[in-house]
Formats: sequence, C-alpha cells, structure tokens
Amino acid sequence: MIELITVLVILGILASTALPRFFDLSSYRQHGFFNDTLNAIRYAQKMAVATACNVQVEISGNRFELKRPGAADRGQCASTSAGDFTQAVGRPGSGETNYQGSQSGVTLSDARLYFTAKGTASADATIIVGSRQISVIQATGFVYDSTP
Repeated sequence: MIELITVLVILGILASTALPRFFDLSSYRQHGFFNDTLNAIRYAQKMAVATACNVQVEISGNRFELKRPGAADRGQCASTSAGDFTQAVGRPGSGETNYQGSQSGVTLSDARLYFTAKGTASADATIIVGSRQISVIQATGFVYDSTP
C-alpha cells in the first residue's frame, strides 16, 4: 500500500512539472515553420538552376513566398528587378499553385533575395525564424541552419 501511494505521488509530481512541456505547441510550430522556410529557400535555389530562370524568395511579416519572372517568352529570366517577379512558384508534390507559408505566433525577419541560374544568391542573408536562424551564402547559394 505504501508503494502504491509513493508511486502515485511521484506520478503526480511528474505530471505537474513534465507534462506541460509536452503540450506546449508553440515550440513545435516554430520548429515546423523553420523547416518549411529552410526547405522553401533551398527549393528556390534548385528551381533557379533547373529552369535557368531567376527565382525570388520574399519574406515579410511572418510569411514567405517564392516567385519567378512572369514573362511568357523567358526574356526576363535573368531579371533582377523585384517588379518582374510576378509568377508564383508552385509547391512541389502538393499541386498548390503558390509556394508560400506563414505561421501565426512565429516571428520571421524580413528579407528579399533571388537565386540565379548558376545557383548563386543575390546577397548574403541571415533570416531569423523564432529563436533559430537560416544563412544564405551569396557566392555559392548554400542555404543552411546557422543557429548558434
């Protein structure tokens, strides 16, 4: 009987201290949005190389979106003007017409960059997603998790 009471007390202590950590969804949302943003930026670089057409990543507020130049004749594929990036990039695998994402409650630093047909980025960039960060290297287009 004493063992049963001891076990119940220990379970009660664990339930009051450990279980709230398992049910805090904000950290899961932040981690999921971080991965989605990281993969979207990597996809933009791969798509620019595969199509030989620049692809822009626009991050503002708490959302991101991938776009490419909207010219039908591919005449603007090498464009670097933000106004030329009017065609939405589709999300691979899902059939969605826009590759974009957002998550309420997760902060995301603003950035706008594009990838060229050679795979290089328009600028070095550090993008903050919640408490984590993504870095983009201009010379190579390498995109990685640079969280300290």
